[in-house]
Amino acid sequence: MSQTTTVLVELADDPGAVERPLAADGPGSALPPLPARTGWRRWAWTVPTVPAAVLVAYRQLAPSQGWPLPAAVLGVLAVLLLLVAVLALARYLDDRDAQRESRARDALADAERTTGSVLVDSTAASGEAAALRVLPDGAAHVSGRLTFSVDHLPVRTSFTVPVPAGTDGPRSGDPVAVWYPRGTHGRPRVVLVRYQRAWADDLLGAMHPSPADGGAGPSAATATDATPGSAPPLAAEPADSANQDFLVALGREGAERPHLDVEQVPPTGAWRTVRVDLSLPGSNRSVLVYEDDDELVYIGPDGGAPQPLDPTDPSAALDLAERLLRGI
Repeated sequence: MSQTTTVLVELADDPGAVERPLAADGPGSALPPLPARTGWRRWAWTVPTVPAAVLVAYRQLAPSQGWPLPAAVLGVLAVLLLLVAVLALARYLDDRDAQRESRARDALADAERTTGSVLVDSTAASGEAAALRVLPDGAAHVSGRLTFSVDHLPVRTSFTVPVPAGTDGPRSGDPVAVWYPRGTHGRPRVVLVRYQRAWADDLLGAMHPSPADGGAGPSAATATDATPGSAPPLAAEPADSANQDFLVALGREGAERPHLDVEQVPPTGAWRTVRVDLSLPGSNRSVLVYEDDDELVYIGPDGGAPQPLDPTDPSAALDLAERLLRGI
């Protein structure tokens, strides 16, 4: 089983707080808490334990009390004891995983920072990130996918963040600051993501200055999502890339496929060229296509190392992505 990455999200109050070293935050208790674990994995073993205990007691008392002891009782008892063992094992493994996750969170006290970017699952008509679930107090739960790299190895994982009322949440294509434990090799177990709208706009504006104002501010199209069913426009001319035309064509053709959702994301601090994220409607699994050292590569829905991709036929690339997403 491949290791997953837990994403702790912190919405900073001001741009300066985004890049503040974690050591300045004090002990690990200042970090956001780890997400709560699924209750059934921890307590499901208690459900078959009660009837199993009753049947064990019946089996012990039956001979002395002259009670009948049908073979079915022994069969049911065996099944219940097997369930108790399996569910107790699940609880044990969950406890071990929680301990490893807690140690990984504590390791963020000595962390390195990189820049990643996010894709938000839902978008409103205005291009702002739409809440997947709005709470009575006006807060919202926004989820999506985070992409960043550690030692040139791309890492992709899902995230969910509660956005309080009156606070700006992330938008698709927005850059974020990603903190991971120093000395990490490969996929980190726990990362801290910091986001602040003004910080993201400043970074986008620095990367893609507007020709009209000489870079005074970010272009609105850079930080917004694509209109459903169409490839999103690019806010600024991306960096020179041998595969740039292919990536743009892939996003355009992918938007025309009825069985695929496509998000074409402009360059960010971590990605100098366009990225194309292909997924099935309603699914969080996706295939990421981008350029790495002048080579066109993709990462499948199950992660892993980047794989080379033929940069001559967008249709073939779309067919490959659809097969990977459907597990064919």
